Amino acid sequence: MLNLSNQSDYGILFITSLINKTDYVPLSQLVTETKLPRRFLARIAAELVKHGLVVSREGKAGGYKLSRKVNSISLYDYLKIFEKDLNMVKCSDPQYQCPWDKFCQHRDFLSQTVSSIVVGELRKRKFNELLYAHA
Repeated sequence: MLNLSNQSDYGILFITSLINKTDYVPLSQLVTETKLPRRFLARIAAELVKHGLVVSREGKAGGYKLSRKVNSISLYDYLKIFEKDLNMVKCSDPQYQCPWDKFCQHRDFLSQTVSSIVVGELRKRKFNELLYAHA
């Protein structure tokens, strides 16, 4: 079921803290600004670098800055970095054992139609719409 993890949420905070910065920002500064746990933020940063949303550089003038990919990735693609399950209902998960499976009449509709609508909308939306929503 769609429920954002702390990683997705903190990743958005991490990226948002880099929006107006042109130089590389050290992790220590981002930890101070966001008040997020250093080790957790470092893991999130590594995932964002791996997926090309953030660029990193080591050394005295190192740190993190946004890549151009932030402006072209969909909200769905961002969420898939951290979320394993973007389904809207539990019964969409093939591992879920529904106690009412024998007489449920709405499973197919909910798992296929509703989930496809939500996923379709997430794919249409650009991630940067979320990032710049406050502007």
